[in-house]
Amino acid sequence: MKRLVFYSYLLLLIANVKAQESLANKVELNQFSKDERFDKFQITLALFELKKDSMLSMNFEDLKPAVPIYVKKPNAYRTYAYGYLFFNGSSNSYFKGYVSVLVCNPYHKNPHLIVDQNQNFDFTDDSTYQLPYFDEPPLFIYLKNEQHPEGQIKIKLSRQVLTGRHDFKQFMNEYFAQTYKDRNFIGIEFTYREQRYITKSGIYQSAEDTFQVALYDANSDGIYNTPNIDKLLINDLEDSVFDATNPLKFELITAGKQFVFEKNGMVYQVNNIDSFGKSLQIQTLKNSDGIGKIAVGKKVPNLVLHLSNGERLKLRKLRKKEVYLYFSQLDAKNFKTDTLILRQLASIDSNHLKVICVLYSKNSYELKIYQDYLKPCYLLAYGTKNMSDKLGIKSIPQSLYLGRRRKVKFYGKKPQDFMRYYLQNNP
Repeated sequence: MKRLVFYSYLLLLIANVKAQESLANKVELNQFSKDERFDKFQITLALFELKKDSMLSMNFEDLKPAVPIYVKKPNAYRTYAYGYLFFNGSSNSYFKGYVSVLVCNPYHKNPHLIVDQNQNFDFTDDSTYQLPYFDEPPLFIYLKNEQHPEGQIKIKLSRQVLTGRHDFKQFMNEYFAQTYKDRNFIGIEFTYREQRYITKSGIYQSAEDTFQVALYDANSDGIYNTPNIDKLLINDLEDSVFDATNPLKFELITAGKQFVFEKNGMVYQVNNIDSFGKSLQIQTLKNSDGIGKIAVGKKVPNLVLHLSNGERLKLRKLRKKEVYLYFSQLDAKNFKTDTLILRQLASIDSNHLKVICVLYSKNSYELKIYQDYLKPCYLLAYGTKNMSDKLGIKSIPQSLYLGRRRKVKFYGKKPQDFMRYYLQNNP
């Protein structure tokens, strides 16, 4: 009898584990994607003339003395130039964190590029690539982690577009000439723009929601799960660029504790993050009330809201009213529809209900333009990381309903659902 009870318990335990596993969704991260800096940053692969088979090491803008390094080069070309690509997955005794490259016939229409992947300064045992001319498709190369070759980042190289950019051309030529006085810079017109793919993404799909998820290699070493450095990025399905700077769009990868994030009011746990950014598992936490949310009935802090009209408003001043806070950004999902309903909410019962739209934007002028152009009848406030942390807002769009004296009633009702709720409970 005891044995029967034991086996029954064991079967129940196994069934429970399998039920939990069924909630976990494996996401294949098989695409390199852009982050917010990809098109904004102007990174130049600077090139210097190679003289007498000797290149100079990185001097890190005179922070470290440059030393000559003998290199072995192919003999089929007339002229050569060398440069460096930043990559923390590589190390050598001269300049850790950089990979040396050799450009053969750099003044020709289509020079050849050799990347010293093994960092032995022998350019005859590495692959050769053809660099593009101005109107030709860019070159894509992969840099492999020295210790773990499966760990990679992707580099896009294209010719510098200088048409109409005389000041930029002059500045860059002067900068490299002054910064690297001990070597001959070949000229900005013969260099290449470097754009870095350090984000690997895929699509999470379940019955509740569908969105993009990605791993961000913050230190560019080809390893995508370094604790307290690399990040998990979350995007709406229609977004084309991941934002590793917006705290509502990423979670820092941690070690030794449960790693969770929130999206559209649902809480997810992340498991089995692949070191090389190939996949991860996401599990829905069905019974979670959210991350860092203030308990129902508790007061929220007396935050100061900075309004788009330049005024400052303390939440304490609204203690005699109920407050509906809607947190979003201009390109958020359903933003236009939700703000139309906010207008209706704001006009229903302005004596008792205050509606505040909290918008997150990197540029404060966007909110001023929104205010001047659409003239909303609800209050418009700037969203900040401090506000998010103190109110337990971990993703957007999100909402928070406060009763009198700043006491929490609930989180998470969309404007349409909240309007229905409010009208039913305030006939």
